[in-house]
Amino acid sequence: MKKLFQNKTKLVFQLAIIGLILVLLLMGKRGTELEKYCPFGGIMSLGSKLWMGSMSCTMSMQQVSMGIVLLLGVVLFSKLFCGYLCPVGTVIEWLNKLYSRIGKSLVLEGLWDRVLRMGKYVLLFFASYFTITTSELWCKKFDPYYATVSGFDSDVVLWAGILTIMTVVFLSVFIRFFWCKYVCPLGALSNIFQNAVIVVPVILLFVLLRVIGVNINVLWLVLLVCIIGAAIEIFRFRFFTVSPFKIQVDKSTCISCKLCDRACPQGIKVSEYEKVTHPDCNLCMDCVTSCKTDNAISLAGQKLNWLPAVAIVVLIALGFYISQQFTLKTLAERWDGFEQVANIKTFEMEGLNSVKCFGSSKSLATKLRHTKGIHGLDTWADQHKVRIYYDGDKLNEKGIREAMFTPSRYRIRDFGVDKMPEKVTLFEVPVDGIFDTYDNRDLVYLLQGNDAICGMATSFGEPVNITIAYKEGALTPSQICDIIEQKFYIQKSGDQEEKVKVDFECASEGKTLNTITYRQFLDDYFISFDQKFNKYDEKEVIALAIYEISMPNADNSLLRARFPYLASHLSFNDNIVRLRTRYTDKPVLQVYFMKDLVTGDEIYEKLRAEKLSYQTRSGEVRELENPYSFEAPGQVIAPDKD
Repeated sequence: MKKLFQNKTKLVFQLAIIGLILVLLLMGKRGTELEKYCPFGGIMSLGSKLWMGSMSCTMSMQQVSMGIVLLLGVVLFSKLFCGYLCPVGTVIEWLNKLYSRIGKSLVLEGLWDRVLRMGKYVLLFFASYFTITTSELWCKKFDPYYATVSGFDSDVVLWAGILTIMTVVFLSVFIRFFWCKYVCPLGALSNIFQNAVIVVPVILLFVLLRVIGVNINVLWLVLLVCIIGAAIEIFRFRFFTVSPFKIQVDKSTCISCKLCDRACPQGIKVSEYEKVTHPDCNLCMDCVTSCKTDNAISLAGQKLNWLPAVAIVVLIALGFYISQQFTLKTLAERWDGFEQVANIKTFEMEGLNSVKCFGSSKSLATKLRHTKGIHGLDTWADQHKVRIYYDGDKLNEKGIREAMFTPSRYRIRDFGVDKMPEKVTLFEVPVDGIFDTYDNRDLVYLLQGNDAICGMATSFGEPVNITIAYKEGALTPSQICDIIEQKFYIQKSGDQEEKVKVDFECASEGKTLNTITYRQFLDDYFISFDQKFNKYDEKEVIALAIYEISMPNADNSLLRARFPYLASHLSFNDNIVRLRTRYTDKPVLQVYFMKDLVTGDEIYEKLRAEKLSYQTRSGEVRELENPYSFEAPGQVIAPDKD
């Protein structure tokens, strides 16, 4: 192992980062939890904050501050993050060292090397522009780190994630550091800021032009900065850096043993330099620690082997300090004449787990716009916190909470035909500790532990009113309250179990409302979906027919979330005009179509397609694996009058 890892200082940092990631994974943490220290996401999010006024996804001040100190480290020292902290770079380096035992990685030089270096700047341009202008982290689509730690969640484009992981694990071993040199957008951004004396004035000029009223789009800034960075790296092959810290080779003492060349992970021929200005050098110090000749290789001509490690610790500490002293809002919006309202008041609430990113913040703002008297919203996704601005003459705090609240219904379990109860009792009780959908989810998991409970519904109140539907005669009110007031539940994910703590309390003994038939319960608790398209409202009922097909899991939350994709898929046929789910005597899917222009068999084939084609808001057509399956074909029936 000594021959593989001579630089113990760097190894300590690398092991610490990989170890931290593995511990978090073993603790059950996934994508967003492991994003918290992503400096690239923080830099991109800062860009969207400055341009759009909103943070990207779940990015917090912590990520932003780490991004800022990364760039500061690049300007003052070198690409320290790449050499010591980047988990992707660490994996590539370790695999390269292991592969060196059986083979030799190819180090590209000359024309191919220069041309391929343009790739990371192209990727940086798209990642930067789309993130800055949408507040959604575009790099999540392909980032090999995020794809791995999130288990390929919905933000990852499957083929892109697989391709980049293959690039890291295989291609970057056979062609040394292929990902870092030719693909990584953070590597491109770091290289750009090593030319801070050129790039920073360009950014300041853009800001000045905007301030004096020149309406220039951020597209041109991103494009120009990427072109400058690529041109300097490809044609000059060294940077206009202000940092005095460079690896130096003392030719008077160097014996040309080339141990430094063999030690360099990037494949730089260190022995050929007096001062290493190669664009891939990141002060990893492997060349210095490998040298057997006193004072032949050093950092800036001095015994400063300790400097990169100390700089990293200081920069990380500075990043944490900045994140504690400052905060950035995920979203800040004002509307309906905010400036003219004389009696503006604010309402704040924390602990809203449903406010977790830019998208959920935007959804809440859209919802609140429909309430008269509410004129603005600030959110902090990392703190799950909101601040609402409202007209004190028109609303009070109770009205704000009611506007934020979303009533919901959950069918907790489906009974088989043989175990289906005849009647269901409805019991209502006010419960403290319930507000958003995540609280609802926790309560549903608690209630799932009892086989007699059929469903749960929420309605606004202070505290929130919970209606529990259970088998007639199977439970008492006190037993239901005991279930609600349990302090934890066990959540299972595959073979793993997690103990989730909760804190709900019944505010009264509750009351029994009434008893209904199980069929009526199914009607009331079925969560339907209905989407019209292709000018449905202009069609005459007599010209339409319905293709109805059995769908037992039609109100499964995961499948229901994908119905918009199925509707988009069907809408490519102009003669299909509506998709909805209903509970007749069973859950069914209904597709409305022009009966003289489409057949039921054609609709059945579209429903069974291996992939669903759908159109994004930007007009791009994409595909996803079809999550729906049907046991048997459906039937064509006459449409309802609605």
